[in-house]
Amino acid sequence: MAELKVVPKTDLDYVEFYSNEIKENNILFEQQKKLINAQIKASKELFLRTFGKGKLFKKNARDYLRQRGII
Repeated sequence: MAELKVVPKTDLDYVEFYSNEIKENNILFEQQKKLINAQIKASKELFLRTFGKGKLFKKNARDYLRQRGII
């Protein structure tokens, strides 16, 4: 990892620092990519189990949102 030259103070500073680290260290990029893909897969599976597929998905999702007063 690169030597920390400036101590990040805001969230944006941390984002910038981490993005620079990912550019310099390919292993960090691969880890982040695996994490994101795992989160996408888990979310997809959760939504499919919760709401179903196709037209059933739309109906069930809308019913869920209505019950919570979101739409």
